[in-house]
Amino acid sequence: MDLERRRFIFWLTAPVIVALLLLLLYPTLYIFYLAFAQNKPGSAFPLTLNTMATVLQSCSFWHGTGVTLQFTLLSTAISFALGFSMAYALEIVERLHSFFVTIFILPLAVMPVAAALTWRTMYDPTFGILNYLLSFVGVDKISWTSNPTMALWSVMLVDVWQWTSFCFLILHAGFRTLPQDVQEAARIDGATAIQELITISIPMLANIFLITLIFRFMEAFKAFDGIYVLTQGGPGDATETLVVQAYREAFQFFKPEITAVIGIWLLLFTILCTRYAGNRIGKGDAT
Repeated sequence: MDLERRRFIFWLTAPVIVALLLLLLYPTLYIFYLAFAQNKPGSAFPLTLNTMATVLQSCSFWHGTGVTLQFTLLSTAISFALGFSMAYALEIVERLHSFFVTIFILPLAVMPVAAALTWRTMYDPTFGILNYLLSFVGVDKISWTSNPTMALWSVMLVDVWQWTSFCFLILHAGFRTLPQDVQEAARIDGATAIQELITISIPMLANIFLITLIFRFMEAFKAFDGIYVLTQGGPGDATETLVVQAYREAFQFFKPEITAVIGIWLLLFTILCTRYAGNRIGKGDAT
């Protein structure tokens, strides 16, 4: 590529790159400023760790961390397992393949707020369809979102329903890319469907699995819309994840510095997880 063409490409993309950097850097720097700025006037040192220490000593922060991890890990594991089962099942089904693919990805097309509002109506203890259907088998009315024990599972169910389609879509595409000659050779050698899946398909799809888990984990980790619409973090703090807690600190208690500290912890945790997963993917490609 000649020098003149390189300069043209550079000047063509430079404004977009600068704009994106400004949109990314300014909020990030401002968050760090809020988290570590010294609020006492006349202080000799402009930075302080007092806000960070206050958050780390707070029981609500660690409770929110536990709720976030429980929600994220369970929701990711369940949606991945269901998505994998659906994708593998479609490798066996030949008739109506396109129809089932369309049906399976429909929840992904629904806006999270619309999905949460629909499920909130279904969860209604008096007029909801779930309790109505359960009454036919003799099950008493369940307080889906007002019972502290059931609330987290209820919001998790909505999240799993919404994002299982995402896992299915990526895994289904992964199964479609598997070389047919390798699978046919395994069948000729007498391998059963389970042996073929465990010894051939899963090792070849390892990176696809990891990428799916990364994106699904990150989506569940920052989930907010469905939780806030369904329970607003309640009852009490039963479903108060760190994202919901950050929202409350900023817009209900007017403490942006607390929200900034929570945001930094979320950012650091996400970077560590994605970096670990990225290294695993790199090692898999190298081997």
